[in-house]
Parts: sequence; C-alpha cells; structure tokens
Amino acid sequence: MLCNIHFITHLIVQLFYILGLIILVGSKSVSFTTNLIHRDSPTSPFYDPSLTLSRRVVAALNRSFDRAKVFSSMRSGVTNIFPNPQLANYLMKISMGTPPQDIIGVADTGSDIIWTQCEPCSYCFNHTRPVYKPSVSLTYNRTTCGSTTCMLVPTRSCTTSDNTCLYLVVYGDLSYSSGELATETVIVDSTQSGISFAFTNVIFGCGHRNAGMFTDDQSGIIGLGGGPFSLITQMGSSINGKFSYCLVQMFSNVERSSKMYFGDAATVSGVGVVSTPLFSGNPSTFYYLNFEGITVAGQRVDFYVTKPKSVEGNIIIDSGTSLTLLPESFYNRLQLAVRRSMQDILPVGSDPRNNLNLCYNPLDVMDLPDMVAHFSGADVELNPMNTFVRLSNDSICLAFAPVEGVVIFGNLAQMNYLVGYDLYKKTVSFKRTDCLKL
Repeated sequence: MLCNIHFITHLIVQLFYILGLIILVGSKSVSFTTNLIHRDSPTSPFYDPSLTLSRRVVAALNRSFDRAKVFSSMRSGVTNIFPNPQLANYLMKISMGTPPQDIIGVADTGSDIIWTQCEPCSYCFNHTRPVYKPSVSLTYNRTTCGSTTCMLVPTRSCTTSDNTCLYLVVYGDLSYSSGELATETVIVDSTQSGISFAFTNVIFGCGHRNAGMFTDDQSGIIGLGGGPFSLITQMGSSINGKFSYCLVQMFSNVERSSKMYFGDAATVSGVGVVSTPLFSGNPSTFYYLNFEGITVAGQRVDFYVTKPKSVEGNIIIDSGTSLTLLPESFYNRLQLAVRRSMQDILPVGSDPRNNLNLCYNPLDVMDLPDMVAHFSGADVELNPMNTFVRLSNDSICLAFAPVEGVVIFGNLAQMNYLVGYDLYKKTVSFKRTDCLKL
C-alpha cells in the first residue's frame, strides 16, 4: 500500500512538472541562464531610493573591507562564521518544493549552504514575502542525524524525538539561521528559454530560528561557493561542473540584471578568451587562482619579489566583493606605478570614508592608464572602468586597496567580462564582453 502511495505521489509530481513546463533534471546534463539582481537595483529588496549614487558606491566599497575580515577569519579556521548576508552584492530567484514556492536569496560565492525561513517560525526576522511551508510540499524530507550528510555540517545537533539533523550557521555580525537540515526540489527558471529546471534532493536548511541583519524581502541565502552544500556543487554533473556570469557595470543609470549561466551555456569560448588554473584551498568555499602581478601603462609590478618554487592559489576570485584587495607591500608598489603613469596630474589625496588611498579630480584627468592583471597562463586586460571608481563629482579613486590577510580579485575588476568556471577541468576563463547585450 505504501509503495502505491509513493507511486501515485510520483505521478502527481511528474504531471505537475509537465503542465508547468518544468523539466526534472536527471542523469542528463542541462544548460540554462538566469538573472543576478544587484542589491542596488530598483528590483532588489535591498534597494533604498533615498540613497544618492555616491552613498551607494561608498557603502559597496566599505562592504568589501568588512567582507575581507570575515574571509580572513574563515581561512584561519573559524569555519562556522560566514560573510554577513548584508555584505553581498547579488540576489537570485529560485523556487523550492512541490508545488513550487518562490525564494529570493542572497547569491554568494563566499557561502555554501542554502537556507530559507521555514514554517513554523519559532523566531524569524520580519519577512514581507511568504515563508516557505514544508508541510505543503510533496518533496520535502528531513535528514537524519546519523547520515553522512549531517556529519558534514560544521555546527550540528539532533532532535531527541525523531533524530532529525539540525544545523546552525553564524555570520560575521552574529546574524544566524538554525533549523532542520532537509532535502527538497529546487527549481531555477531559465530567463532565455522560459523553461524551468528542477533539481531533486537538494540539501538545504529549513530555518525555524533566524535573526540578525536580514532585509524584510529577503528569503535566505543561496550559497554558490565550492563547499559540499552549495547550489553549484549539488548541481554537479547536471551542469557538467560549469557556471559563468557576466556582470553589468555597477553604479550606472542602466537598470539591467547581470546574467548567470549553467552547463554548456556557461562555456567561455572564441577569440580573446584567456584561461588560468583553478585551485582548491582551505576553506573549500572559495575559488582560488594564482596571481602574478599587474602591468600599469607598460610597467609591470610583480606580485612576488622572489617567486616561490610552487604556488597554488594565492588569491580568491569573488563576485561578492567590489574592490580588489591586495597585501600592503604590493599595493604600495602598484600605487607608485599608477602615480608615475599620471605624472602630470596631482592626486587629490585619499578618501577617508572608505580607505581608498589614491584619488584624482575627474576634471583634471584626460586619460586613465590601462592595466593588465596577470594570472598563471592568463593576462586579463583591465580598462579604467575595472580599475577606478567615481565616488563623487570631484573624486575618482583607484579601485584597489591594501588589506592584511586574505587577497581578493573583486567584481569591479570583473565587470563586462564573461567569467567562466569549469570545476572539472579546474579552470577559470575570461572573455571581454558587453554584458548589457547578453
């Protein structure tokens, strides 16, 4: 009798997906595109219309420094502390359950776990969107405490009543989410084909207690890092280990979403593509590259004074950090090279609001220097849009900054590049692209 119930339920689910133009992802690979919503876009739950463009820029740059501090803590071994959701730049819409329930979460390459607020909410932050209801989903399943999946959770516990695995994730500002670790069907809409793709048995956190600096219209977190619970890792062979993104220019008046690609759609090919090895590191959340230096107007500044014999992953590439953050000794040499290239123009000094150390008056600047970021086997050409950021009408600043600890290649440097990750071939590829035209 029980088998018949499961069979009938499976038929109902299959019929639901067929009628809803949703494809159940099985053993075959799939390919699709979705939108990344910048937090400062009018379509974002983070959007504050009262903020001027200058204040948005300053806030984004300050988030970079706060994010770097958390990354440094994660690399030092505090693996259960993640970047504050408020520090990320992009959001993504998915659906969960059967029938589907919409989720808008922070899409973060600096986090792994997927979680959303769940009923019953014993303690949840204010949320204008409907809270996910596991009781109405045909495909919701709790994870047991003795399972291999549960053992991978850094901070876990068990219920005494039914041995359900419980998770706890804590963020740098002491925001947190806790609840049941479960599996569910996750559905991602393809913005180009109009077809939706359903991934079954995705591990996620059903958060019954969530508190901290979360927004009213935010459902939770969609981890895109390299760890075992991220959406990217769990899609795995279904997307052939490939994803890419093309980030439109931030801090402009153009209201257009960036794009994220999965599967064969994420392949970066054609004229002008450069590729560099992708390395594993600790923690596995991050994506590591080998950084070799930057050329400024023909003058190369090497990252190492004396290059070690073997280097594997000395910089994190991250879509959630705006600035490119560098060790102080290298930054000082880079800044000197920029000053030399601008020798006829006097800088206006530093900007005390966000610790950017080299700024110019845009009225004095005719041409900003082109730069090239050097990675192992790949030279990524950076134009002024990637290397300088306008803070106000009388201040344009170098979009690099000195930090202690973690080194990050940020998203300003990646703007208008199609950036493709192949986790099976272990490469990251770059191709100069007008992301607005995609």
